[in-house]
Amino acid sequence: MHRARETLLESELFGHVKGAFTGAVRDREGRFEAADGGTMFLDEIGEIPSPTQVKLLRFLQHKEFERVGETTTSKVDVRVIAATNRDLQAAVNAGAFREDLFYRLNAVRIKLPPLRERQEDIPLLAQHFLNKLGGTQDVAPQVMSALQAYTWKGNVRELENVIERALILSHGETIQMYHLPEEFQTLTEPAQRPMSLEEIEQQHIIKVLRVAKDLDEAAMLLGIDPATLWRKRKKYSL
Repeated sequence: MHRARETLLESELFGHVKGAFTGAVRDREGRFEAADGGTMFLDEIGEIPSPTQVKLLRFLQHKEFERVGETTTSKVDVRVIAATNRDLQAAVNAGAFREDLFYRLNAVRIKLPPLRERQEDIPLLAQHFLNKLGGTQDVAPQVMSALQAYTWKGNVRELENVIERALILSHGETIQMYHLPEEFQTLTEPAQRPMSLEEIEQQHIIKVLRVAKDLDEAAMLLGIDPATLWRKRKKYSL
């Protein structure tokens, strides 16, 4: 079963020839071939299985690939942009992600903080999703305060879903608190709610991770060992 999924992924990326596997009834070009001369975006790069990682590394190094079931080598010119919500350095350390592929992908790294750390972006994003979904309603100040106080474990996609739900339920000119999901109803006064010890610890770890050059330095600044830092990052989904 795992090999079948790997074959389908490799077929999606590199293409296949007729008869390469069950269901391959004709030749098919892959995404890299179709993107020749352009840019390819690979989302969730940390989820790619090990055998496919090897083939992807070869492609990134030489811009060469072979379709599934074929021995002829093809060459294309494609710029690759990859994204992940996983800590790839930790995955490398755990043996779950190839170190050479990691450094090949890590030429220019852009770290996008989670939405809960970018409260100032929420009004702009909320308005963007309102416009995208064709909404003309205003957002009540109390609603915006609740949106900015929420933890957003699902990040921007969760925000878009909440805005879409509010538009469906709202038939007036303003989105109100009762148009939001139940978990938002306790966030009416976010600025006055005292933080728990766990929340304070989480925020402090986030600040240290931002200034530290790596996880070892972050652990040293926090006064804990790297294993403890790893457990806390896992606990808080950092």
